[in-house]
Amino acid sequence: MSDFRITYDHPRLLLIFIPALLLTLIPYFRLNRRYRSTRNKIISMTVHTVAMLLAVNLLAGVALEYEIPNEENEVILLVDVSDSGRDSADVRDEFLRTVIDVCDEGCRLGIVKFGYGCSYSVALTSDRESVYGDYLSSEDPDGSATALADALRYAGSLFTSKECSKIVVVSDGLETDGDALLALNELISRGTVVDSLILPEDAGGDIRIASAKLRSTDIAVAESFTVDLVICADSVVGEEAAMLRLYDNGELLGERAVALKNGVNELPVSVSVPTRGMHELTFELVTDHELFGEPLPDKYKENNSYRTYVNFQAFENVLLIERHEGEADRLKYVVSSTKELTDISVEKDIADFPTTIGEMAEYEQIILVNIAYSDMPGGFEALLNRYVYELGGGLFTVGGRCDTDAHGNIVPHAYNRADLERSEYLKHMLPVTAEDYTPPIAVMLVIDTSLSMKSTGKLSAATDGARACLDALHDRDFCGVVSFSSASSERLSVLPVSQRETISEAIKKVEEDAGGGTIFSDAIMKAGRALSVISNVERKHIILITDGLPADSFDDYGKYIEDNIADGITMSVLTIGIGDEGKRTEMQMAADAAGGKFYNVTSVGAIADMMYKDLTEEAIPEIAYGRSFALTVKDKSSILSGIDKDALPTLSGYYGTVAKKGATVPLMGEYVPIYAFHKYGKGTVGSFMCDLGGVWSAELLSDPVGEALITNIVESIFPKEDVRADGIIYELQSDNYLHWINIHGIPEGQTVGVSVHPFSEHLNDQSGELGVTAAESNRRFTFRITEPGLYEIRITAYEGEKVVSELSVMRAFSYSEEYGAQDAGERDGAALLRQLAEVGGGVVVDDPVDVFTSLEDTLVRRYDPKVILIIAAIVLVLIDIAVRKFKFKWLHEIIRERRNEKQ
Repeated sequence: MSDFRITYDHPRLLLIFIPALLLTLIPYFRLNRRYRSTRNKIISMTVHTVAMLLAVNLLAGVALEYEIPNEENEVILLVDVSDSGRDSADVRDEFLRTVIDVCDEGCRLGIVKFGYGCSYSVALTSDRESVYGDYLSSEDPDGSATALADALRYAGSLFTSKECSKIVVVSDGLETDGDALLALNELISRGTVVDSLILPEDAGGDIRIASAKLRSTDIAVAESFTVDLVICADSVVGEEAAMLRLYDNGELLGERAVALKNGVNELPVSVSVPTRGMHELTFELVTDHELFGEPLPDKYKENNSYRTYVNFQAFENVLLIERHEGEADRLKYVVSSTKELTDISVEKDIADFPTTIGEMAEYEQIILVNIAYSDMPGGFEALLNRYVYELGGGLFTVGGRCDTDAHGNIVPHAYNRADLERSEYLKHMLPVTAEDYTPPIAVMLVIDTSLSMKSTGKLSAATDGARACLDALHDRDFCGVVSFSSASSERLSVLPVSQRETISEAIKKVEEDAGGGTIFSDAIMKAGRALSVISNVERKHIILITDGLPADSFDDYGKYIEDNIADGITMSVLTIGIGDEGKRTEMQMAADAAGGKFYNVTSVGAIADMMYKDLTEEAIPEIAYGRSFALTVKDKSSILSGIDKDALPTLSGYYGTVAKKGATVPLMGEYVPIYAFHKYGKGTVGSFMCDLGGVWSAELLSDPVGEALITNIVESIFPKEDVRADGIIYELQSDNYLHWINIHGIPEGQTVGVSVHPFSEHLNDQSGELGVTAAESNRRFTFRITEPGLYEIRITAYEGEKVVSELSVMRAFSYSEEYGAQDAGERDGAALLRQLAEVGGGVVVDDPVDVFTSLEDTLVRRYDPKVILIIAAIVLVLIDIAVRKFKFKWLHEIIRERRNEKQ
């Protein structure tokens, strides 16, 4: 024992003794000398003073400290043997050898190896002779991950003396599992110090598949879809070849050579699977294929394959609700040929409408045939919204028989603008809106500049009217100018109408080259070509302004009108003062063939009004019928899989709607959407803006192409997962091997169970399901996936023993983050190790001697005399009381009195 000292926690409180002493001495000295000099008074004052001194020392926190030689130092070397440190193994082992050599004899040394798991290679010992040999001969743990947090906790539990314990982390710091800083907080609270030695990170030399993502989820069985691969090739110099193989559920689908350059390679891969069900897609990169000569430098083989999946579940159950019984018989026939169909009608079966979300969830898709908001019983619309948005059910809406309003006008029943405006949910669910809307237009003004136009003053009136009609166009529209006589000239290419001054100036200048004959053909052809390259408008239109006296015949220019119609370009004809009945008939025929209007203006002042009318009267009507029109393809979609796009049947009517932003519109009719769909929450909603009962759709439903189209539409709307997961909301997260799933939305009184099952064929030899640990009242579940493959996570909600809802979630695992699943910038191992040393009260080791310089040679011991001082103070107080109450004699006085008595 050495360096003995008395310490105080609150030394300033010792000053209390001064006033306390004064309060004792002043009354004592104020007593008459004869009284204060008595034995009892002197003893009482002395005992009282000592008791106060003890009490003040207690208040000040007195303690006794001393030092003893430290023979309890313990150091554990926590050695990272994971696969990411292969290249630094020699540096690591040399450091360990030196640390062992310089270790003090009074220090106990141990070694723990870690990767994914720990191995207590050398137990804490003072015998240094066999430490290094035991370390080398001990078995390494699984090196496929770096679970530094678990290793710190394990090493901390091995110390016998927490006060003199130190952990030296020997690692590259590339943590994959857990949170080392969180584990460190547990250690330092127990007094353990943490040093770190930063091993150099491996210097690349690897090729890996970093990700594989489906470009779109809107895919169908046997349809080709694209998977975007990202391949990181750090070791490639220039450009090298490798072999890419694709497996479907373990069976080779095909292989192809791919060219890799240094860095990130983005590679689209076309895939097609022929059958329904779950398909595990495995992409394997072969970097040592014999076709390409020498193998490519590739450090890890574990990251050369990547897994994803596509699931074509066989959903079968469809609920069809029609307004009038028998209204959807043709549609029922098409759907029931491949699906289990239940049908009800508003007229007869209103009581059979689903009234609970559970009843609705018995079906994977609901088809509403001519159902308006006003047809729905109370609460049905809200249930339908939840069914699609939360459960992921499919909804398909179709038109049907129309109504007649109070004025005798034919109006739609479904897609009725006033009806939808009253709806709370339906108007948000549909991928289209029913509203007054004029579609964006690209218009080409084709102006006749022949001599007959100029000499009669008609040309000047035509150009004035053309400039004035620009007021009918919005800045979102486009406009161009073609002038023609015996020949034609594109005076202005199609420009945004926001450039009004430029367009107006071009119209004015057409008068400069007036003269010659009147030839329609070349002008109509040039105008059509100029409009055909415009892609971002819904309507393309030509206004031909002429005196109606062409030198070429309808047979000549009619073929160019047909070409334009094939490109979706319409044309109206405006003539000025044409008197010839035959020519008027020809102009009417040209306008009809071009899908436009014919206007014969007798007053030049009416030209602008007629052009304005032609551009503005094409607002989308609420309903249009009586004229056949062809279906055209706008957006790519799986509904067109296997469909001959040139053989699409015609329709003879539609409901005028506008596609919402973000909606996909595979089919257009004229310039309105005929079929559109969009994602709504977890589900998909598709709307067909025509009937499917054979009124406007007779040709569609009698044609095999039309039947195939309807079958594809119904198939595409089905959900991607089971809708019976009523109320189950989950969050699935991962930390490399560790996965956890949080469950929400389960009603009170229900319980939840989670099980994890290997799906991949190569995992079938594993013993049953994976272990799952439940926490937080069975609302949080954790499990570990360490083998690459596809796994099914089943979430089941129970009410007692009855299953009330269930959900299946798939999880693909490709390889550990140990092999570069994260970008290098996301994992700074050196920074983590420096932070561990700083927070852990240690140092970043540069020299092996640094490990031991911070160890203490002596230990400070502290003794708290509180109990003894309290007892002593109590005893002294009792003595003081006794002295005051009783007279007593000293022992020598008693002896003297007895002697005197004997004499």
